[in-house]
Amino acid sequence: MTGTVIDLENWFQERPKWLQDAARRIVQKGNLTEQDYTELLTICIAEAIDEPVTFTGLSAGSLDIQETTKPLRLDSISDVKSINALCPSKPLEFGQTPLCIVYGRTGAGKSGYVRLLKHACGARHPGELLANIYKADAQPQSASFTFTEDGQTKTLKWSGNPLTELRRVDIYDTAGGLVYVNEENEVAFEPWILRLFTQLTGGCETIKQRIHAKMTSLQSTKPVFPAELANTTEATWYANITSITSTVDADNNTRWELEDEAELVETSKRLVEADPVAQANTLRRQRTLLDQLVTYLNELYDGLSDERCRSYLKAKADACTKRTAADQDAEKVFQKAPLTGIGSESWRLLWEAARKYSEDQAYTSKSFPNVAEDARCVLCQRELDQESRDRFRSFESFVKSELQNQASRAEQHLQTIETSFPVVPTSDVVTMRLDATGIADDSLRLMVTSFVEALAKRKQTCLAAITFEEVTALPSNDLFVPLKDLSAEFERRAAACDEDAKGQNRPQLESKRKELFARKWLNQQRRAIDNEIARLVTVQKLHEAEDLTNTAALSRKKSMLTDNLITNAYIQRFKDELKVLKADRLLVEVKKTRAEVGRVYHRIALRNATRDVRTSDILSEGEFRIVSLAAFLADTEGRGSKTTFVFDDPISSLDQVYEEATAQRLVQLTKSRQVIVFTHRLSLVGLLENYSEKESVSKKIVCLSRIKIGDIAELPITLTKTKPTANRFLNERIKAAKAAFQIGDAEYEKEAKALCSDIRILIEQVVETDLIAGVVRRYNPEVQTKNKIEHLAKITVEDCMFIDKLMTSYSRYEHSQPDEAPVELPMPEEIEKDLREIVDFIKAIQKRKDS
Repeated sequence: MTGTVIDLENWFQERPKWLQDAARRIVQKGNLTEQDYTELLTICIAEAIDEPVTFTGLSAGSLDIQETTKPLRLDSISDVKSINALCPSKPLEFGQTPLCIVYGRTGAGKSGYVRLLKHACGARHPGELLANIYKADAQPQSASFTFTEDGQTKTLKWSGNPLTELRRVDIYDTAGGLVYVNEENEVAFEPWILRLFTQLTGGCETIKQRIHAKMTSLQSTKPVFPAELANTTEATWYANITSITSTVDADNNTRWELEDEAELVETSKRLVEADPVAQANTLRRQRTLLDQLVTYLNELYDGLSDERCRSYLKAKADACTKRTAADQDAEKVFQKAPLTGIGSESWRLLWEAARKYSEDQAYTSKSFPNVAEDARCVLCQRELDQESRDRFRSFESFVKSELQNQASRAEQHLQTIETSFPVVPTSDVVTMRLDATGIADDSLRLMVTSFVEALAKRKQTCLAAITFEEVTALPSNDLFVPLKDLSAEFERRAAACDEDAKGQNRPQLESKRKELFARKWLNQQRRAIDNEIARLVTVQKLHEAEDLTNTAALSRKKSMLTDNLITNAYIQRFKDELKVLKADRLLVEVKKTRAEVGRVYHRIALRNATRDVRTSDILSEGEFRIVSLAAFLADTEGRGSKTTFVFDDPISSLDQVYEEATAQRLVQLTKSRQVIVFTHRLSLVGLLENYSEKESVSKKIVCLSRIKIGDIAELPITLTKTKPTANRFLNERIKAAKAAFQIGDAEYEKEAKALCSDIRILIEQVVETDLIAGVVRRYNPEVQTKNKIEHLAKITVEDCMFIDKLMTSYSRYEHSQPDEAPVELPMPEEIEKDLREIVDFIKAIQKRKDS
C-alpha cells in the first residue's frame, strides 16, 4: 500500500465510530441505503452518549483500490424484469472477446440496458430507473448479471441495490460518468477517493438532518407556570430546568407531604382569620381537651395494667376457693334438710333478702330471724312451729359461721377490685372527644379508637378469665407521642395567632402561602416535569450526536488529499488523453476551484484565458464532450483497474476527427480490459471494426431488436460476412418464400419484396468486401490498400456485368412502381437461382484472392 493510503486509514481510525462504519459501507457497497442510515444514526447517538457501540471500520488495504482490484469482465445480462420497456427473451451476451459492440437503432433498448448497468454497478448519477410506464401491473424490478472475476464466473441477481462485485465497472454516458457538468455548466472532476469524502459529507448532512428531525419531533409539553405564582423560588427553579436537573433536585422541589398541606391550610386560614385572638383561644382550648384526653387514655392504660389484672385474677381465685369451702360446710350441716342447695349463692341471696324484709318491714324492732311464739315466716307468712324455729336458728348460725364470713369477705374484696377497673368509653364517646380536641388526622383518630377498643377487649377478657394467659395483651402506647406533638402544635399555632393579632407578619405569611401553592403545583406537574427533563436529556444527547456529524475535518482532509491525488501525473494523463483524442489543441486544464462542506471542486478550465469565462461558453458541445471523455479516461487509467468499460454512444456530437480518435482509443483500451460499446451509429461500428482489425483485436457485435425491445436480433446485412448470409438466404429465406407463395399473392408479395431488398444490400456488400477486397468501405474514411489493392487487378468484365445485372434486377423492387405497369416479382425458383449464382461468385472471388 502507498503511504497516502496508510496515512488515510490511520486518519479514519481517529474519526467518530459511526463515520468509520459509514466509510466502510460506502467502500463495500458504493452508497448508503435507507437501512444504512438508520443503523448509522443509532451508532452515532450511542457513541455520543458513551454507550457501548458495535461498529466495523475500514479494513487494512480497503482504500488501496489499485492494488486490490481483480480482473473483471461482464459476460451477460439475463432475466430482465420491469426495466423500462425491455422485454428480451434471450440474455444479452457480451462474449469472451475484448470488444463487444451492442448495436441498435433508436428505441431498441440500449439506454435501458445502460440505465440498468448504472444502477447495478452503483454509478454516481444513475438517474431514475422506471418500469414500463405503459403497463399497469409491473413486476418488481430485477435482473441477473453473469460476470467473471479473477477467473471465477458468478451470477448475481440484482433487485434494486448496487451489486458490490460490480462497483468497479466504469460507465461513461451522457451524464459524464466520473466527469460531469455541474449546475454552472462547468466540467467538474472528482477522483474516487475524493468522491468517498463527498459521499461521507453527504452522509454527515443526512444524519444531521435526521437528528434535527428527531429534535423537532420532541416538542416540549411543559405546562405554563401560573402567572399568579411568579416571583417565587419554585418559579425560578421551574424556568431553569435543564438536561442536568437531577432526580434528587426534582424530588426536593416537588415534594409535597401531608405536613405541607396542613401548613398551607393553616397559613391560608391565618390569612383569612378575622379574630386571631379568638383563634388562639380556640386552639388552646383544643389543646386542653387534648391533654385531658391523653391523661384519660393514660389512666385507662394504667387501670388495666398487668399488675391490676393479675391482682383481680388472684382475688377471683381466692373468693372461689373460700366459697367452695363454705358450701361444703353447709352441705354437711344441712344434709338432712328437706331441700337441697342450702348455703348456695341463690339461697344466700334469698336469706339476706328475707333478713332485709324482716328488719325493715315485718319485725323492725326484733333481730333476724324472729323465732318468738307468735312469729311468722317472712316469706310464706305462716306461723313458725318449733321445727321451723329451730331450722331458722341453724340457718342464721350457718350464715354467721367463720367459713361463711371468709367467703363473703373474699367475694366483697373481688367486687371491690372489679369496681375499681376503669370504665372504657364507647366508640361514640371516643369520637365525640376526638371531635372536641380538633384532631383531623384520620390516621391519628384511628390510632386512638383502636387503642380504646383494645383496652375494652382486655377488660372483657380479664373479667372472664381464670388465668392471666387468657387476658389479651395491652395495646402499644406509641400513640401518646403524636398526641403530645399535636398538643405542642396547637400551642405553636396559638402562639402564631398571637403574633397575627399584632399584625406584623402578614407579608411573610402571604409570601409563604405563594411558595407553598407553587410547590404544590410543581408536585401536581411532577410527571410533566419528569417528561420535560427526559426530553431535554434526549435533546442534549442529540446535540452531542450532531457534533459528531461536523464536516470540518472531512473538508480539511479532502482539501489536503486533493493536492496529492490531483497530481501532475493525473494532469499529464489528462493531457495525454487529449492528445490521443486529437483534442490537444484545446486550451483546457484541470484546476481546483473551491472547497466547502467536505466537497472540493475541480473543473476543466480554459488555460491562459485573459478573463474569467465559463468553459461551456467557449467550447462547442463536441469539444465539451471530448474533454470530459479525456478526464474520464485519465482517471480510470490512473487507477489501473482491469475492469470492464461501458460506453453509451460516446461519439454523440463529435465530428469526424473526434469520432475516429474515440474509436481508436476504445480499441486501444481493449488491450488491458473488456470494452462494451452501446451505439446506434453504423459509422462508429465501422470505425471500431476497422481499428480492431488493424490491432488484431477480436470483437463481437450484438444487434438489438426494435420490435421486441431489448431482445437479440439478427445483425444487419452490412455487418455480416457475405457467404454465410447468402447461404442463410438459400436455406431459410427461400424456404419461407416458397411457403408464402403457396398461401397466396399477398403473403408472397410481402415475403418476396423483403427478400429482394435484402439481396440488393447483399450485392452491395459483395462489391465492398469481395469484389474490391474492402479497399473502400462505407462508414470508413480510410482507403485500405495494404495487401488489398492488388486484388482490384483481378476484376474481370464478366464480374462487372454479373454485378450490374443483379443490381439492375434487384434495384427495381426498391422503387415505387406505377399501378398501370407494376414490376412483377420474380418467382421463388428465379430468386433461388440468383442466390446460388451469388454464392458461386463469392467462392470464385475468394479462390481468386487466394491464388
